[in-house]
Amino acid sequence: MSIRSELLRALDVTIVPHPAFVAHEKQLNQTLQDHQAGVTPYISMLIGPSRIGKSEILQRLARQYPQSRKDGRLFKPVLLISIPNGTTPKDLPLSVIQALGIPVPKERSRAGVLFDTMLKNLRLANTMAILFDEASHLVDTGSRVPPRQASDWFKSLLDEARVSIVMSGVPRLRRLLDSNEQLRGRCKRPLELMPYYWSRNDERKLFAGCAQAFTKIFQDHGCPIQPLVNTDTLMRHLYAVSVGNVGLLSNYFKALASQVSAPGPINLQTLHRASTEVNLPANGMLQPFEQDSIPDEHLLQALMSELSIYDISLPIDSPHATLAAHRNQVSAVPA
Repeated sequence: MSIRSELLRALDVTIVPHPAFVAHEKQLNQTLQDHQAGVTPYISMLIGPSRIGKSEILQRLARQYPQSRKDGRLFKPVLLISIPNGTTPKDLPLSVIQALGIPVPKERSRAGVLFDTMLKNLRLANTMAILFDEASHLVDTGSRVPPRQASDWFKSLLDEARVSIVMSGVPRLRRLLDSNEQLRGRCKRPLELMPYYWSRNDERKLFAGCAQAFTKIFQDHGCPIQPLVNTDTLMRHLYAVSVGNVGLLSNYFKALASQVSAPGPINLQTLHRASTEVNLPANGMLQPFEQDSIPDEHLLQALMSELSIYDISLPIDSPHATLAAHRNQVSAVPA
């Protein structure tokens, strides 16, 4: 196996259990444990930018509760369902039926039949929780399911099936709560999985720990990354390719692995070349590995610009952030 393949394979199986990821996984797992203990089920939401790790958390939860068979009967305690773009109202119960692995009713054109079939088989499978990944597709522009109808469906599913529900998606998923006060009353405050904020010392250190977990993979394979000047400078450039999003950071290191053809130190030119192979955050506002260092203000400006795509604004709690916010606002004004 080539060194390139070895690195890519190692990166593929590496999940960095950084504190924000672990905390949200633990909290959602507690929800399932509470359900098992007889606590009234409710709806949870996990929101955050793309590539932040939401899907991985749901997959890890599902793996902790595998299906089993007893006396010929199949039990599926947790279902994991991904909601695609363009989902129709009938696709929602159909997706649950298919996840249960049962035949689709011949009368699939009748919404009531689908819903009743879903409820019956959820009980037979002893399902306690359903995890809906990419649920924000239901509130995309042009969605085929109006937000009010979608929120009513989840409310009915919770009330009648008595299953815990977890939905993940980008921050616009909140619109389901805004469209239905009854759903909002059945849902806990959404969990937010956000990038690490550069201007906060504790989060900067946590980001550096994530980056070092990836650089260690290269070092262990005989491909140490040469420091640009010092560790701080390297971390600034790695923040520029990810704006604190560990999923984007992983994408960058995979692009870097693709540049490696033989063991040996990785130089600045290779680091830069890899940055040209990924979609840089904030529409490429920063060009990593092209200068000695990147100022705090520029890193924060890139973070704010990237999060503005999701209508997320961060609190201004440092002089650097104040200036970055001002310049980001100015740059967003059309010429």
